[in-house]
Amino acid sequence: MGAMTLKPVENKEVYHVLNNLTVEVEVMNNPYNFQLGQLFQMAARINKNRSFLFVSKVLGKHLAVNPKIPLLVGSLLAIRYLEVVHGESDARAEKIAKAIQTNEGLEEIWASLQKDPVTLPRATTFVGFAETATALGHAVFSTFSNHAKYIHTTREQIDNLQSIINFEEEHSHATSHRVYALDSEFFQDDSEVVLVDDEVTTGKTAINIIRTIKAEYPLKNKFTVVSILDWRTPEHRERYRQLEEELDITIHTISLIDGVVSVSGTPSTEENGLKTENTFRPEVVYLPVCHLLSSENFQQSASTSVNGIINKSSYLHATGRFGLSIEKEKEFSNRIQAVASYVKEKRRGEKTLVIGTGEFMYLPMYLASQMGEGVYFHSTTRSPIYHTNLNDYTIRQKFIFDSPENQGVTNYLYNIQPNQYDEVFIIFERMSSLEAASPLIEELSKVNIPFINIVNMTEIVE
Repeated sequence: MGAMTLKPVENKEVYHVLNNLTVEVEVMNNPYNFQLGQLFQMAARINKNRSFLFVSKVLGKHLAVNPKIPLLVGSLLAIRYLEVVHGESDARAEKIAKAIQTNEGLEEIWASLQKDPVTLPRATTFVGFAETATALGHAVFSTFSNHAKYIHTTREQIDNLQSIINFEEEHSHATSHRVYALDSEFFQDDSEVVLVDDEVTTGKTAINIIRTIKAEYPLKNKFTVVSILDWRTPEHRERYRQLEEELDITIHTISLIDGVVSVSGTPSTEENGLKTENTFRPEVVYLPVCHLLSSENFQQSASTSVNGIINKSSYLHATGRFGLSIEKEKEFSNRIQAVASYVKEKRRGEKTLVIGTGEFMYLPMYLASQMGEGVYFHSTTRSPIYHTNLNDYTIRQKFIFDSPENQGVTNYLYNIQPNQYDEVFIIFERMSSLEAASPLIEELSKVNIPFINIVNMTEIVE
């Protein structure tokens, strides 16, 4: 382990969140001996169905991370899946876990996975859940070299395309999931379906989509639910068993931490974040990169935002939103690499933040991972979390703004302190107009970032 020795994991942890909320976590399975604090911190959630949130330290959503870490978390889950479901082990699993735990050796193990990707014994369909797990699902999928295809669910309303699967999510802020596969037969085979989410609490979301898929595609009989954290109670676990019997299917579960959570009390939720005077004016640079991509990279579809604004700009096929084979993923990678090189050349600072937007997380994360040293990554989110600067609480700053891609939806960005970064690159898949980014730019100007770069992957069509 080098100079750093990891303490053995305690079987039980108790978290006191904003005084009156107590969350007790009992760990039952921890195959790579993570300390809980290496994977998450606790926060209070603004949601009537669930008062707390495990804020991931390895996902690149709410908290900034080295972009290689979420990519490697996907690879670790991919290798764990291969071992548990197919009985094939990969000796690199422990090295990946150690790199994530210590933040050391990330480049070396990442290079090994690129040079020698993991092989799948049979055809497998990976599905990432919007919003938070679109990148995690993609990172699991892209670990493999063969037999893999990927799609992620979306909450966007895409015009003139038919969603082939629709289902609901529990305790979420936007519950309807849609799946827009361009190939109407994307699920029309007997390949195993691997559902990827960042966290499983009750398992109801997975049950909902498994029921929907099985009803629409009767050939499907093997499913696996993959997550970083799995907090299902014994009763919830029993529901998976009952579903297996009822539908005559098999459901495996894979996670890095598997345990039981009990909650008491309610958080004291008077918000008291760090206030900043908004007098700073950053230099804002618009960096279109669509000239580096080819026409086959684009999906010419419009969308309608929740408040009726039509966005006519193209989507990207490389996101996996419309279905993506591992072969196509490799084809697209050269173009994405060209974008990364172009954006890297525009860096001016030593400490750079790259921001993904909403469901558009994987490609910005991957771009960030190719932009050199001193680069951090996280993403805007729909998820409202309480913020306060009291008592070492997790979420200390909160920026609130209208979603640049889906106007009418409130978005958030957390924990950017004044003078923390030399520059920021905000990576958009598609913008309805340049003005759509103004609310986010206005919020970021509160924290004295000298340079804000707007990287737009597709051409604006107004």
